[in-house]
Amino acid sequence: MKRKYSQLSLGIVCVILGLMISIQFKSNSNNQNLLTNKKIMDISQQLDDLKTQKDNLEKKVQEYQKIVDDYEKAVTAGDNVAKQMKDELDRVRKLAGLTDVEGRGIQIEITPAVGKMGEGYPLDYCLIEIVNSLNSAGAEAISINDERYVSRTQIVTAGVAIKINDTKFDPTEKFVVKAIGNPSILEGAFKIPESIVEIMEQQGDEVKFKQMENVKILKYNKVPSYEYVKEGR
Repeated sequence: MKRKYSQLSLGIVCVILGLMISIQFKSNSNNQNLLTNKKIMDISQQLDDLKTQKDNLEKKVQEYQKIVDDYEKAVTAGDNVAKQMKDELDRVRKLAGLTDVEGRGIQIEITPAVGKMGEGYPLDYCLIEIVNSLNSAGAEAISINDERYVSRTQIVTAGVAIKINDTKFDPTEKFVVKAIGNPSILEGAFKIPESIVEIMEQQGDEVKFKQMENVKILKYNKVPSYEYVKEGR
């Protein structure tokens, strides 16, 4: 009797243990499923977030690229404008005589007659007439003894000297006039009857012409000052 009771008790305990093990297994299995599902959801959410961030970054990259493109266009346009302005400035500076220039042209060497000071046409007048003749023949740049001739240049007698751009020269010494332009036309301007050169030769001055493929003329080296000129409104 006691033996049967013990076996029955043992069987009941085994059943209870089996039920507990089964419940525990199911619980663990459910927990694992819950954890797995949560992890998948978290990863999925992270992927969605990353995709959103990627899309936003791509949009930003496109925006910044557009800004860069606009800047590049602006710089290119600015460079073109700047180049045009520089070209125009260089052209104006050349016309104003503010740059060294060179090109085809002629050189005129003048040796004044010795011992004829005060006789005939004065040298300053002769030099002015030579400049006028060169300008009429299309000279693009002129210098006298490397003094650039510009609109403000004065050629005058100062005492016993000839003053050009405030620089004084001995009127008994040789003068060298240079001009850039068509060499044949420039020289031809003095081959007409009663030209200033013919007059100078008649009064004893020696004048020699030389056509050159490359004449170098220095820039006007004085600083122009304006006392009365003002910008127009």
